[in-house]
Amino acid sequence: MWVMAPLEGEDVEGALDTALTYADGSLIYTLSAVERTAVLGVYALYDVLLGQPHADLKPIETAALRPVMEAAYNQVQIGARLGNLRERLLASAVSCPYCGFGEVRDLDHYLPKADYGELAIYPKNLIPSCSPCNNAKRRIVPGAAPAHGAGLIHPYFEPLPDTEFLLAEVTFVGAVLDVTFRIDAVQVPAVAAQLQFQLDRLKLNQRYRKQINKFLSEQRTAILMFYEMGPALLSEYLCRSAVALGRSFGRNDWRPALVRALAENAEFCQAPELYLGTPPDQEAESAEEFV
Repeated sequence: MWVMAPLEGEDVEGALDTALTYADGSLIYTLSAVERTAVLGVYALYDVLLGQPHADLKPIETAALRPVMEAAYNQVQIGARLGNLRERLLASAVSCPYCGFGEVRDLDHYLPKADYGELAIYPKNLIPSCSPCNNAKRRIVPGAAPAHGAGLIHPYFEPLPDTEFLLAEVTFVGAVLDVTFRIDAVQVPAVAAQLQFQLDRLKLNQRYRKQINKFLSEQRTAILMFYEMGPALLSEYLCRSAVALGRSFGRNDWRPALVRALAENAEFCQAPELYLGTPPDQEAESAEEFV
């Protein structure tokens, strides 16, 4: 969640030629030497700017080319001339970096192709993402107030400190576990607004509810086993699990943040069975009664 490594070593100039040439070899658009230099310059500047918006990413030399490049993104679809680029990008992510759990099926333009057509097929502007995150983000441009807010974290470029900044606040309403995630601005003052905007824009607190129930169902047996040894041992087990989950998913993934919060919650550690829902085997037995 939050960040991932970009694809390296891509032949961006070759991809540019492929996108602007029909399969039979005829040209869709005749790229001048000035335009080629300008586009490659935009790619280089994008890296220097860490993917953030800037007027120089839309130089006057590429004004005529811009809509052509936007349309060229169609060649990054399945079965098209740049379909192999799509495959490599999707294969580079285990799960959506925006939410941390969604199935990666889409490519999100971090800087929207409708606004920055020159970057429509540039791999480092294409973020493997799940459909809900891609649809929720839409044409967000960082800093384009007011609707665009602070913008989302750039998964390839954003420098995030090695500190625990994702906090989970756990409360109980009857036997229902309620979890709200928020950003600890003290830990990440420079990017706290972006991180919180991402949580809110993508509606992650609402979308995490189903994932939390599924995750705790999978952890149920181990949690109750350690609880039988005593609340203190359960808390210690949860602390160690949070560390292990952090190694697998990152310290600021929702899973370790959740487990850290549960480890510190005395109410949960003293009676976890009240908040873990119905065991899967009991659910099956209940269903059989109605057959």
